[in-house]
Amino acid sequence: MTEAIRQGDIPGVQLRRRRALAAGPAAAWPWLVEPALLARWLAEEARSEAPGELLLAGTGERGEPWRERARTLTLVAPRLWVASFERLDSGWPAATRLQVQIHPAGDRVGEVEVDVLQEGFQRLPLSICLTAWESYRRRWRDALERLAAAIRE
Repeated sequence: MTEAIRQGDIPGVQLRRRRALAAGPAAAWPWLVEPALLARWLAEEARSEAPGELLLAGTGERGEPWRERARTLTLVAPRLWVASFERLDSGWPAATRLQVQIHPAGDRVGEVEVDVLQEGFQRLPLSICLTAWESYRRRWRDALERLAAAIRE
């Protein structure tokens, strides 16, 4: 079944995912920036190579291995991380911009909302920008569900 375009999505340009988490900002923040915790929900492997640089590795939807690099541009703990984000070994000539932000979850005490905005897919070759955009749209949906489940454990 095809997933509908959501508010904040511009196919081939930017995508946005939001998810409520059963944790306060101080408890949720480490899940978004610490390699050992990222490896539990976002990638199979996560490690810091250099200050402000994160390498992620995993297996794609069809069993193909992938590697990504995030270079921190802005870090305001415990609420905002902005990174230059690129897929390695995939012919990406430009990085996308990834912004992960934590917001209060309205009147739900003890909860936050994580907001993921990835933009800049239009800088990729036309032959891959829409495919990459759709792949990350599904990946962020699934990853945020795994994050919410991991935090509840």
